[in-house]
Amino acid sequence: MLVYLFSLWLSLSSCSTQALPATSIPDEPFLVIHTIHIEGNKKTNAAVIMRELDIAPGDTLPGSQIDLVLKRNKNKIFNTNLFNSVELLLQPNEFGNIDLVIQVAERWYIFPMVILELGDRNFNEWWSERGRDLRRLNYGLRIAHKNVFGNGEELRAVAQFGFTKRFDLAYTIRNLDKARKNGLGFLVSYSTNKNMAYQTEGNKLEFLNTNEVMRERFFTSVRFSRRPQFYNQHSIEGRFHYNTISDSIAKLNPDYFLHGQTRQHYFQLSYEFVNDRRDLVAYPLRGHYFEVELTRAGLLPADNFDKTSLRVNFALYSPIGRKFFWNMNIQGMTSYPSLQPYAQYRALGFGFEYLRGYERYIVDGQHFGFAKFTFKRELLSTEVSIPGFRIQQFSTIPISLYLTTFGDFGYVVDPTNNPGNSLLANKLIYSTGAGIDIVTFYNVVMRFNYAVNRLGDKGIFFNFVRDI
Repeated sequence: MLVYLFSLWLSLSSCSTQALPATSIPDEPFLVIHTIHIEGNKKTNAAVIMRELDIAPGDTLPGSQIDLVLKRNKNKIFNTNLFNSVELLLQPNEFGNIDLVIQVAERWYIFPMVILELGDRNFNEWWSERGRDLRRLNYGLRIAHKNVFGNGEELRAVAQFGFTKRFDLAYTIRNLDKARKNGLGFLVSYSTNKNMAYQTEGNKLEFLNTNEVMRERFFTSVRFSRRPQFYNQHSIEGRFHYNTISDSIAKLNPDYFLHGQTRQHYFQLSYEFVNDRRDLVAYPLRGHYFEVELTRAGLLPADNFDKTSLRVNFALYSPIGRKFFWNMNIQGMTSYPSLQPYAQYRALGFGFEYLRGYERYIVDGQHFGFAKFTFKRELLSTEVSIPGFRIQQFSTIPISLYLTTFGDFGYVVDPTNNPGNSLLANKLIYSTGAGIDIVTFYNVVMRFNYAVNRLGDKGIFFNFVRDI
């Protein structure tokens, strides 16, 4: 993580202008937007920015709503993740109307990143359960270009070694057509492990470590997306998976691929709908998020994996006043049939689907649901300028600090009644605690929480989110 933070050191720059903020514009009942000017987009095509606006030249705006309109459009441009800063300013012109000036400070788009990160699910598992073993680190090189031709295209290549050997190549086109409503993405991934989790015991992963490759995974995908409106997006993704495990894994856990199989291959099709009205995607304080995903694995008769799942995710964010905020997140998943391979029988503990205070545990299951509630107060929001840096993208660091308190509740249904999963499955699980959230450059969010869970476990848990 230290290598990552060092490699990201500093972002954001300031721009100067003669335009005036909305509060400096004469108090008029209505304002007419005459023209729209964009400044600072040296790489990004202007049409990408204009696509995010819900105002256009010739529009008449109520004077009482102008601040709200400018803030809403500023956030929409910022959420493209192409810019370090965005400002929307109004400027009177000689015709007696108003010009809208959009100032953007572009990100540094090319990231040759040294990989030095944990191979475990999270820092807390590595620290508490794996003895802080440095042999469980991944290392290598990740190269990403997040604005290849100025339209938000992303090219990413990964060469990783260590705990998990992995090679990825991905390319995403955000704006496939002139209307900039359609997108297309491709991904190819191959990975191997000599040290891998093969079963669950006490709601924790059990690993086998050898000198031979225990698992190989390959998949390729094509994803088509359509955003007909500002806040709604539809996506359809097709995948092909080919996975193998060693005979040793199949003997230790015949249910890993079911029936003692050592090979698994299948086609998968999924549909996803997202309605995203959050003010800032990286760390929202206002708005809501709704996502529903339907996935079918095992499309062909020759496929040897069969699963249908439905996942729903809803989050609500709201200010209370005096720099106080609250939010809730409700998620659920149901899947069929009840007999599924251990490798895909996942409920809580992976990715963002976990309860705070249970970072060291996993819960396998066919169905799950959970709710998270957070109450927070902003302690600090500032920008720290670093003298001596002349490159715009490396001049200041934005830092926001929030004090949080939370309560989480969840339930996982496991009809197999696996003894290794019984500590937390088929019963209400919950936790509470308090912590500090740190939000800084390039959508980096660091969370330090002190939590107490149903089992009586107490401790400090660290989580780290980034978008690179």
